[in-house]
Amino acid sequence: MSIQLPEELEVEVYRCFRCGYCRAQCPVFKVKQNESWNTRGRMILIRSLIEGNLKASLPVLDRLYCCSLCRSCETCCPAVVRLSDIYERVREDLVELKIGPLERHRKIARDILAEGNPFRQPRAERSSSYQCKNPREAELMFFVGCVSAYRKPSIVQSVEKILMSTDTDYTTLGAQEVCCGSVLMRTGQTRAVEELAQQNTRMFKELGVQKILTVCPGCYLTLKMDYPKLVEDFPFEVVHISEFLHQLLQRDKLRFTKHVGLKVTYHDPCHIGRRFNLYEPPRTVLSRIPGLKLMEMPRNRENARCCGAGGGLKSAFSDTALKIGTLRMEEAAQTKADLLVTSCPFCCINLGDASRQAQLLPVSDLTEIVAEAI
Repeated sequence: MSIQLPEELEVEVYRCFRCGYCRAQCPVFKVKQNESWNTRGRMILIRSLIEGNLKASLPVLDRLYCCSLCRSCETCCPAVVRLSDIYERVREDLVELKIGPLERHRKIARDILAEGNPFRQPRAERSSSYQCKNPREAELMFFVGCVSAYRKPSIVQSVEKILMSTDTDYTTLGAQEVCCGSVLMRTGQTRAVEELAQQNTRMFKELGVQKILTVCPGCYLTLKMDYPKLVEDFPFEVVHISEFLHQLLQRDKLRFTKHVGLKVTYHDPCHIGRRFNLYEPPRTVLSRIPGLKLMEMPRNRENARCCGAGGGLKSAFSDTALKIGTLRMEEAAQTKADLLVTSCPFCCINLGDASRQAQLLPVSDLTEIVAEAI
């Protein structure tokens, strides 16, 4: 059974002339050191699937899903192939053919449909760390996201401290919020996301929301790029917290009163970096914090290493994700920084796991260090 891509993407597949430049950038290849786990190898597999010369066996699925969709390969591709778009569409086709996704990704879908989050934690516990627990009418919606709500509540507390200290009127969906569906989108389970998109969008409209604030780059990507395609009317502005903090600085609403005597290095999350070029806003915010010194890693901005967590990689290939995260933390340690700062809850988790295992520097979210300085 062969897969069928839209013509514009199938043309992209055949534009790959197998130069192998992607080998130098692919974080999975850096760990696996095997051609079939690299971008070039995946493109050969996809071409064979299109032509019907290869069966989508479990080893083939492993290679197609063991990719964080970080787009590092696209920064060096001389043919400018839309590699991530191809991977996402191939995964979607595999799901439609009932071949994909991997069982771990199927379980995530079941957990989200059961409890509204990928951890299958009780819905009622989602807002346990919120100050604004009860949804109300407001122009700004703080869309917390599953990882922050259930795994990184300190980020929720930091964001709310910032919002209240800057007299920003906002609301949340409280315990009614459901997963945005990011991990389902990235693993090809698009149909399951449609229901989530409809549900979240309906609540946004009922509360008179105009702008949606996210801390998770996965939520940001899904709400900003995917929801408008899945929902007939999605009239909301979507902003990431790094953009929002920068805007507060420009309006002189965000003021730092405390000295933070730290050397920090900044890790660029892939979904807001290579996807949306949000490189300078978080650095500008950090540069305004009294006493803080930014130490850049050799690979930064569009050349930054991936943390290893995204695209369904950490959920299905945790060992590989941890090894990729360790490579990034070793690079961070070479800067002699006291702390690695990023702007993504999922990056915080994977890099934090890697750091603890290798006994390297601690990891914090941008919101946490900003909240500490105000």
